[in-house]
Amino acid sequence: MDDDAVQLPAHLTIRVTCTDDPVAAVAGLEAWASREKYPDLVMMPPVFGSLERTGTGAWRILRFHASTPQGARDGLGHTFRTWALAEPGATTAAPWDLTEEERTAYTEAYERLEWEALDEISVAGRDFRVFRAEQVLRSGPDGIEPPRPTDPDPAAVGQGHRLPSRVTGFVIDPAAGVTLVDGILRLDMMALVPTGRFIPEDVRAEARLASHLYPNVMVLPAHCAVAEYRDGRWGPMTGACETPQGARDSLAAYLREYAPRLDPALGEDELVRYAEAADRLDAERADEVRAGSRRFRLVRVEPVVRLGPDGPELPRTSDWDPDVPLRVQEQRDRAAGILFDEDEDEDEEAREPEGG
Repeated sequence: MDDDAVQLPAHLTIRVTCTDDPVAAVAGLEAWASREKYPDLVMMPPVFGSLERTGTGAWRILRFHASTPQGARDGLGHTFRTWALAEPGATTAAPWDLTEEERTAYTEAYERLEWEALDEISVAGRDFRVFRAEQVLRSGPDGIEPPRPTDPDPAAVGQGHRLPSRVTGFVIDPAAGVTLVDGILRLDMMALVPTGRFIPEDVRAEARLASHLYPNVMVLPAHCAVAEYRDGRWGPMTGACETPQGARDSLAAYLREYAPRLDPALGEDELVRYAEAADRLDAERADEVRAGSRRFRLVRVEPVVRLGPDGPELPRTSDWDPDVPLRVQEQRDRAAGILFDEDEDEDEEAREPEGG
């Protein structure tokens, strides 16, 4: 009997394979148990990044974690500028040796991105694009799912931000093999669209359209955020961090440094409780902590990328994108009478864009 599945294009296929990796087997059992314990899918605002098409037709992530499409465009432009200016052999150089013609092409590309809001661009024979990813949390009767024991968490206390990104360099390839559990979990994500009375209709409509234009999904390495229990429910408090320790460090910094500044009305007793909660986070590497009357939990975030025949999904018109390219904004500011000097311009060019 002929197997018709092999005739389907990659973006319509989930290729299930076997694995002898015991860690993957344990992770699969955890994932299946989580699906039962936390059956509801909750969506945080999307995040954005940039990609390069590989020679095989897959896509390699260059940058991630921008909160807006323009932040991801700025990040891509910064990557081009870094490549164009890097000395051969430097850690910031391109993954291949650039010719002088390629350096010129990447210089022209980043200058173009300073003026144009482009989601796709080809430079020196290579294709790049800006992409979006939904941020999905699992929820159940006891709230949002915390990190799993098999989620990587190698950083020491206070060092969560120093680890190399697990997403940078990740290859999005719908033809790559996955375990049976991962395949089922991807099926769960395919029909996911935002719901709720506070979701605008244009957002829901575009999400439904995206589920048809980009019918397959890829789940990127899990991240971690901080949620707070308020008004009888858990709600995300921070953006996603690469690891649970990164999220703990962010929460500890909030409790020690930022909460007292954001709320000057906090009493001395409350400030002591906040500091004690931060100390417990450091000492116990806990996933949940109370600080006075407030309750916080680390929650597991799964970035989900939609895939279509031409690759990962681009930003949607309904995505929040308040900014314009750098030089366009500068032009508007000058027209409004806001003056810049050369030192300010140089500082702005040297500043690392969001989503690095």
